[in-house]
Amino acid sequence: GTRVRADKAYCSQKHHDALKSRGIKNGIQDKAVKNKPLTQRQLQRNSLIAKVRYVVERTFGSQTRWFGSKVLRYRGNAKAHAWHILQAIAYNLKRLPKLYVDKQIQAQSWE
Repeated sequence: GTRVRADKAYCSQKHHDALKSRGIKNGIQDKAVKNKPLTQRQLQRNSLIAKVRYVVERTFGSQTRWFGSKVLRYRGNAKAHAWHILQAIAYNLKRLPKLYVDKQIQAQSWE
């Protein structure tokens, strides 16, 4: 099913209930409250969520730095979607040489 992952700024009963009512799994990090630290299980869960979020956030951060994507310059869902697709293609093309070299190095180390 669908899972929403977010940092602890979005940790609230309101968000939890909204996700549950829509059948969406809760991937929002837990937040400690005054005089109630997080349990070991909650800390482990937060760590797992952070690992996944890091990969996604790193990608969007690179797109923002490389292509200036802080502001969407198009109106309408279709145009906005097309812009994001083009950015994803450009991001992958920009990374392609490094990925190719890394794969070559990895192949040589197996020989």
